[in-house]
Amino acid sequence: MKSGAGRTARILPAVLPPLISVLLAFIVGGLLLILLGYNPLEAYAMLFRGAFGSTNRICEILVKAAPLIILALGISIAFKSQIWNIGGDGQFTIGAIFSVWVALNVGLPPVLLAPLTFLAAFAGGAFWGGIAGLLKSRFNANEVITTLMLNYIAVYILGWLVLGPMMDPAGHGFPQTQLVGEALRMPILIAHTRLHGGIILALIMVVLIYFFWKTTLGFRIELVGKSVKVARYAGINVPRTMVLTMVISGGMAGIAGWCEVFGIHYRLLDHLAAGYGYLAIVVALLADLNPIGIIISAFFFSALMVGGATMERMAGIPFSLVDIIEGLVIIFVISRVIYTRWRGDRA
Repeated sequence: MKSGAGRTARILPAVLPPLISVLLAFIVGGLLLILLGYNPLEAYAMLFRGAFGSTNRICEILVKAAPLIILALGISIAFKSQIWNIGGDGQFTIGAIFSVWVALNVGLPPVLLAPLTFLAAFAGGAFWGGIAGLLKSRFNANEVITTLMLNYIAVYILGWLVLGPMMDPAGHGFPQTQLVGEALRMPILIAHTRLHGGIILALIMVVLIYFFWKTTLGFRIELVGKSVKVARYAGINVPRTMVLTMVISGGMAGIAGWCEVFGIHYRLLDHLAAGYGYLAIVVALLADLNPIGIIISAFFFSALMVGGATMERMAGIPFSLVDIIEGLVIIFVISRVIYTRWRGDRA
């Protein structure tokens, strides 16, 4: 009994704050719906039915959750080191570009080419994240600004490629590349749905990141985040650790791009990332950077997106309500962090 009570006492402080943040977001969102003349209970009921009303919709939630989980895991690595990686979209995009280029231009058997595209995606994201890490470690450049600017550069590079050198000649002028080979695509897990093996990959990544924090490198990254002075005193090469942190974080985002391309689209498309990187930040923050919490958080936001699309189509309630709820969650999560630090400083 005591051990059960002890586990509950440890779990509640971790679970309650995110739940309260989500609940407050829905309450404020409901008040806004009332002001706009909608019935919030009907809207939220439609949102729920839209997300969980059929097997296909649940599968869509998992499809959207897969890249979100992988992206949020990468972002959590940077955030734990107090490096604010806002560049998930750019790293996602460059990883996708590298992997598709390899898939379309390297003549190897599929059994060798498939893992090579995966490694290329990691390399692309790692390269893009490493640029920001190097700028921070060498010149103390603000990583929020550099990663944000690199996002825009990645978007323009993608736009140039799908309308130029990598454009599908048989694509009737659409900004897209040729399809990657069928043998390179991730398998569909449930027939007549889009659910692919990316969700299994995402869960494997969660396990790997859980054990990553128990490694020497994971300890160094976390220690740098807690105190740069202590890390230096312990003999850790802080600049090198910063670069490695962004390389790993960016590489994870690149894998998320590979997951999206080789699981859903099978080609590069303009504006491929579609804001996944920014949403992954919310996912990671709501989960308090915990790998298991990231699964739950990503599932929640994916359900919001799937349910929100149905709610707009069936009830005429703007999809922007979902964006409002996401924004409110961010506000309440950040407010909780600031309040906790304020109380700690006063104590």
